[in-house]
Amino acid sequence: MKTTPLRRAAVKAKPTVKIVGKLVVLTALRYGPAGVAGWAIKSVARRPIKMLLAVALEPLLSRLAARLSRRFANNAPR
Repeated sequence: MKTTPLRRAAVKAKPTVKIVGKLVVLTALRYGPAGVAGWAIKSVARRPIKMLLAVALEPLLSRLAARLSRRFANNAPR
């Protein structure tokens, strides 16, 4: 099977994308759900959408962070 330039680029980019993804998750957990929600709210220009994000995003991110921390706490070496 012949590899295409796009396939080779994807294979080379995979480790970088993986590291960037981990960095995003760690940053989100570091600043907490409220910080991520605040950043998202600041990025939106329309007032009704801002209000909807303010009400819905923070509790959603809190649950996601709790779920992630439970998952990684179960896999932590003892």
